[in-house]
Amino acid sequence: MSAIDPRAARAAAQWLVRLHGGALTHDEQQAFHAWRASDPAHEAAWQRAELVCSTLASVPPALRQAADAAVPSPQRRAVLYGLAGLIAAGPALWLASQSAPWQAWRADIRTARGEIRHMTLPDGTQLVLNTDTAIDVHYGAEERLVMLHAGEIHVATAQDGAVPARPFLVRSSNGAVRALGTHFSVRQRGSVLAPRTEVSVSEGAVEIAPSQAPEALHRVDAGRQGSFDDVAVSALTPLSPHADAWLRGVLIAERMPLGEVLEQVARYRYGVLRCDPALAAMPVDGIFQLNDPDNILLLLQRSLPIRLARRTRYWISVEAA
Repeated sequence: MSAIDPRAARAAAQWLVRLHGGALTHDEQQAFHAWRASDPAHEAAWQRAELVCSTLASVPPALRQAADAAVPSPQRRAVLYGLAGLIAAGPALWLASQSAPWQAWRADIRTARGEIRHMTLPDGTQLVLNTDTAIDVHYGAEERLVMLHAGEIHVATAQDGAVPARPFLVRSSNGAVRALGTHFSVRQRGSVLAPRTEVSVSEGAVEIAPSQAPEALHRVDAGRQGSFDDVAVSALTPLSPHADAWLRGVLIAERMPLGEVLEQVARYRYGVLRCDPALAAMPVDGIFQLNDPDNILLLLQRSLPIRLARRTRYWISVEAA
């Protein structure tokens, strides 16, 4: 494949996001066609952009979501930079499409931002997907596997009817979590370059096997939580109070720092939610419905000496009142 001009790749990424964000106006359509015709490099970049969509099987939902986001949004910029990188990648396109975040966008099962979904797997295992989660489920002859590409899931395992019984595994980018007859949650956190997986166990136990040290199994019993990367598991700590409240669609705060509350709220809404560092330690008490994150912000504004500075619908800063 020939090289793609980086500037043309960025412009093609912007057009691709815009086209899949909704119908173009007449003027926008004319501008799009004029851009393609104005330079062979533009047309080459657009052809590569269409190849990206073909390679990814479909336009990722995150691209459509980015089209609605505010222009200065870091999430939008991240999507555009990532997409432009794929457009310019050439022979590396297939390899890039196999890594995060593209695998998450290609996942068979996913939830939108703010959605919590309950589902039953073929063996009767109960699965709950938290907001902005992407998984694939593979049940084979030797194992029952959930691939967690992004977000958070809660698992209540069922006994396997197969003989011999197949292990139940949740695999993240950092390694595998094996259920030992249990209820547990797994969350993929961190960045693309430095991912980290959190595990909390409410019943039974699990075994963690980091991908680069699979022989170093680490057991986590009920009432404990921890995290791991590719090589090691962190020290375990007691399970946080109300850690599973999201399963009921609520956030329960008991003297929870405002910064932590806002971090949780941000998971359930699109856009940027910033907090003045001077306010981050302010304690918050309350029970909040996660299906209406903007109402949570209004409730916080009414009960605390803070104000919501709205730059756009998708960009809110929490400041001192």
